[in-house]
Amino acid sequence: MSLSNLFSELSEYFKEKYFSPDLGDLQYLDGDSAVRFLPLCVVGICAGIFIAALIYYYNAQFLGKTVRKLYAADAFSPAKAKTLDEIGCNKRAVCRNLRRDTVLSKYVVPVEPLQHKADVELVRFYIPEEKRLAAIKRYKEVRGGLRSLLLLFVLCTALCFFLLYYAPDAVRLADNAIGLFL
Repeated sequence: MSLSNLFSELSEYFKEKYFSPDLGDLQYLDGDSAVRFLPLCVVGICAGIFIAALIYYYNAQFLGKTVRKLYAADAFSPAKAKTLDEIGCNKRAVCRNLRRDTVLSKYVVPVEPLQHKADVELVRFYIPEEKRLAAIKRYKEVRGGLRSLLLLFVLCTALCFFLLYYAPDAVRLADNAIGLFL
């Protein structure tokens, strides 16, 4: 058996087992619409959970490094402000987020206003004293790092297949509940 045959058989199995539920016995709900909508909804929810986790991980690990380094350097006033080179965070994504009105730019503020795009490397930044605790809470380092992100991916995939397997039963239960009220 070749590898391509194995993958085609696996895809047929998953398509038939999880993505083509048999909902022909519904009395009050439209079975065709449910068959089309249900797998898309379940996969969309699970993918959304994982994408939200990816965004959180990116913000905490990469953009949050600037906040944590400014916090460690005790840069809580304009007098103690540091440049991005001084704290070792002169990366393109950080500079882009500090130039625009983003969440990071609300916690990490420049001493003088930014005039040009090239100014980001030269300007000194600090965390205002009143935003100090909120900034470190928002951008704390993710425990587990990449390992926890991979574990979340595995859990989201397992949740997706679990929901795809049991969702037709939930639709039948809803159909029966509608029958009780009619």
